[in-house]
Amino acid sequence: MPRFRTALTVLLLIVLQVGASAEAPVSPSSRRAEPGPIASASAVRVQALSKVQLDRFLLAQERQASPQRQRRRGPWRIVAGAAVGATAGFFAGGYLGAVIDGDCGGCDDPGFKGFLIGAPTGAAVGGILGGKFLF
Repeated sequence: MPRFRTALTVLLLIVLQVGASAEAPVSPSSRRAEPGPIASASAVRVQALSKVQLDRFLLAQERQASPQRQRRRGPWRIVAGAAVGATAGFFAGGYLGAVIDGDCGGCDDPGFKGFLIGAPTGAAVGGILGGKFLF
């Protein structure tokens, strides 16, 4: 039964492709330089191409798609994100450390030790996450 379903699917795809290619036959000499609206919408077209033509086509698609996929941020944006993240992390970590340390039972600086531990820890974590994800 699975082979029948697979064969039926392949047959349906072939019939749909033959019907689609019969509507607008394109010869290699009449191809336009610019892709049409269907090609720009990244629709997949199946054509009978030789091995050399297929390799050239795939290489051209790779060249067009690679700048979009490998978009990198500049170093100043990473540094700015790290600075903002470290500043926010410093205050958030200090506050969280002071809350966790809590009341010391009558001392003059409740939560200060927790602030001293949490602030640099939060700054380090915030700087790393800010450099990775901000801006």
